[in-house]
Amino acid sequence: LKMDQATQKELQSFVEAEAAKSQLQNTIHEFTSRCWEKCIFDAKSNQLSSKESTCLQNCVGRFLDTSVFIVKRLQNSSS
Repeated sequence: LKMDQATQKELQSFVEAEAAKSQLQNTIHEFTSRCWEKCIFDAKSNQLSSKESTCLQNCVGRFLDTSVFIVKRLQNSSS
């Protein structure tokens, strides 16, 4: 199957976008799992305690802050 240059570029962009989506989903799954293990003490309850809720908010916040910091650091080091 032969593709012209424009089609190859379009396909490459699509594959890269899908890879980025997959990486994002994996990252979200990982931090969700880590924060759940760290913060949830009674998984049988259908409501979060205030302590669990605060813990989850802090855990996710730290993850996001760290991710933004790393991305900025990588962008600065590549310039």
